Amino acid sequence: MRHELIIGKYTLESLTNGMYASPLDMYREYIQNAVDSFDEAVEAGLEVPERLVISIDIDASTRKVIIQDNGCGIRATAAVGTLLDIGNSHKSRATSRGFRGIGRLAGLSYCDKLTFRTSYEGEDIVTVIEFDTLLLKELLLPGKQESVSVKDVIEKIVNARTEKELPNRRFFEVELEGVWDEAGLIDPEQVKDYLIQHAPLQFSNEFKWGRTITEKMRMNGYSIPQYKINLNGEILYKPYQDMFASDRVKKNLDIIRDVKVETFYRKEKASAVLWYAETSFYGTVIDTSMKGLRIRQGNILVGDKTTCNTLFREERFNGWMIGELHVIDPDIIVNSRRDGFEKNSAYIDLLSNLKDWAFEISRNIRHVSYERSLSLPKKAVAEAEKIDDIDDENDLCYEDLVYAEAYGESSALDKDESSEIAEADYISKLELLLNQKKAQTKYAALNINSRLTIEQRKVLERVFDLITQEYDHDMAESFVNVISKKF
Repeated sequence: MRHELIIGKYTLESLTNGMYASPLDMYREYIQNAVDSFDEAVEAGLEVPERLVISIDIDASTRKVIIQDNGCGIRATAAVGTLLDIGNSHKSRATSRGFRGIGRLAGLSYCDKLTFRTSYEGEDIVTVIEFDTLLLKELLLPGKQESVSVKDVIEKIVNARTEKELPNRRFFEVELEGVWDEAGLIDPEQVKDYLIQHAPLQFSNEFKWGRTITEKMRMNGYSIPQYKINLNGEILYKPYQDMFASDRVKKNLDIIRDVKVETFYRKEKASAVLWYAETSFYGTVIDTSMKGLRIRQGNILVGDKTTCNTLFREERFNGWMIGELHVIDPDIIVNSRRDGFEKNSAYIDLLSNLKDWAFEISRNIRHVSYERSLSLPKKAVAEAEKIDDIDDENDLCYEDLVYAEAYGESSALDKDESSEIAEADYISKLELLLNQKKAQTKYAALNINSRLTIEQRKVLERVFDLITQEYDHDMAESFVNVISKKF
């Protein structure tokens, strides 16, 4: 059967506002294209890293945004095809952050007019491509020209031309005019908060651990790619600080005491390198821009501050952490929305290793919380491993069981987070010890049999008492051992 495939116009809607979780993700898409261009410029010897910069200028009064970089730019002969073809990128998945050929469309849904300008090294012309996004919105209205294809829409809304430019001026520029106020794209503070968490920024010189992190990561085989990004003339840096507040109740001041680095492997191949801060672990980090382990690929955020929650058996522990997991295995492929990864064997293997690591970190957090928050009597109960550590069941049953019954979520809300964890673990340990104590009998053969319930042990204890009363010691012991083995 012969059929001419038509890709309907609504595909554009899916590839623009339907593709991203937030309008602010537009900035991430244009930044990742810029830094890919930076890497090409450095590799080609066109520029040194120190002189590469992305400039973002927001003018809320005119509702205009301009994003410009001094990377490679695009040759005039290739510019139209590169910027208009959809899903036809020539970038390498192994080395480039953007490789699907759809990110350049990210701004279409949030402005009245979108313009690309670019010039390449050695050329004296600039290629200009304009998108009439108001017309696009009209063409995408339900009931209007339903049979129109993506190709037809692009031809209607795009104007491409060339203009004279100074020789050897190399750049790429994105301009959005008539940006929607509702999208948050022209609120400088909102944009800054987004960029300091998502963009591949440098550590601030005021963050004393920045150099340590960079050097330790390099020694573990990964050099973090860091780039200069200006927002309205201000150089942006990652949000990490040496001192911060934690614990939702007490808001204790804490400091980073050390930085640890872990490398995760798939067979002999490195999958990811993680740096994380050793702190006092008072509780949840208050500053949401620092809070939680962040996953990054090419130093661009994947997901958000909560993405690593599921690694921990208690999800809240991720909020106690500060750090970044840099994924370096090219077989671990970020999905189109950049909120996670494709579920292949390389990703699943990394996930398993991360969960093992998170389990050990969780144990460390709990231990620190015990030491800081438990009173001596409760600490003795929490650390007891044998029932023999508690001499008398009555020492626990009355006072402590009353406490256990009274302890609940409402009381926990008034405690600092370390105390809350310590109390919860104390109650759990206490219940375990009490159950163990209740299960004890005077016969060792019953006590060591983990298959028996408390009721079964008590019944057999009565049976064994009768046997020892009717028979001499050796014969009674023989009967007891035979019966015990049957269970």
